[in-house]
Amino acid sequence: MNFRKQCFLTLHTPYTKKSKWFNGILSFLIIVSVALVPVALFGIFGVTEQADWVIQFEQITVTIFTIEYILRIYSAPKPMKYVLSWWGIIDLVAILPYYLAIFFPIQHAEMFSMLRILRILKLAKIHEMDHAKMIKDCEAKGHGHFAPIQGEKVERVIQKHPVIFMVAVIVPLVMTSLGLITFLFFPGAIGLAIAVLFFGFALIFYAKAWLDFLYDVIYITDQRIVIQNRKLFGIISNDISYTSITNVIPDNRGLIQWMLGFGDVEVQTAAGVTPRFYGAPKPHNVVNKIISNRQRIIGEMKESNHNNSESLSKL
Repeated sequence: MNFRKQCFLTLHTPYTKKSKWFNGILSFLIIVSVALVPVALFGIFGVTEQADWVIQFEQITVTIFTIEYILRIYSAPKPMKYVLSWWGIIDLVAILPYYLAIFFPIQHAEMFSMLRILRILKLAKIHEMDHAKMIKDCEAKGHGHFAPIQGEKVERVIQKHPVIFMVAVIVPLVMTSLGLITFLFFPGAIGLAIAVLFFGFALIFYAKAWLDFLYDVIYITDQRIVIQNRKLFGIISNDISYTSITNVIPDNRGLIQWMLGFGDVEVQTAAGVTPRFYGAPKPHNVVNKIISNRQRIIGEMKESNHNNSESLSKL
């Protein structure tokens, strides 16, 4: 396998172990580099000078992101299409502030560093790749508490809108920033202990946000839907056949929900159970798909009953 194909499998496809590990490293670098933005803010107002290790970490991060960007262009089937794509622009924005600060020196070059917060958009790209892998896993071996039955085809997997994940990541980002600031301003055993405490909470909250994003899912198959909601400890999973559905209600009320195109989906059943999925992208499209499958199943059942009745009448 040549080098270009290896780069393509690692950087543009979500199905290999290398891409999984690489995306994990990128996620770590994104979280820490964005958390370092307040340190740059302190430098702007002259509160403190940035520590050498902070500058070195930023240089290492930008180097990795730059190499990644170049290799993505090199390995893309259509390089210019990637460069001009939404994800290509995000990859460029992740490294642009650093080079602006170098080539356009001003009194407070740290202002460019404030743009590093836009790197968080790369997390949405990483999670889109995880979404593609999730669909493949669902069809092969299952995902979470969902396991495909024989002959079942997974048609769609609905995750929460990326903005939901971005909001959830704010807390671990703040915790990480507090830990870094504590470490810089209060050197010594006590400062280190408090910083480690902040880092521990950040890790917990980030893991929860990641797991919620991965396992709060609607699985739409040709035979049923499964609504899975992750709680702090465990998962609630509702397996619903199309024939038991009485109504499906989309809800994207609110200016932000309407503008960003996300909302809730409520499924009402004959048994009185009404599971609700929060933060679904394009909820009306999700509802239309469920209703379409329900009508198809009911139509097939009516046709089957009609054929059986004709067979009995002939006998």
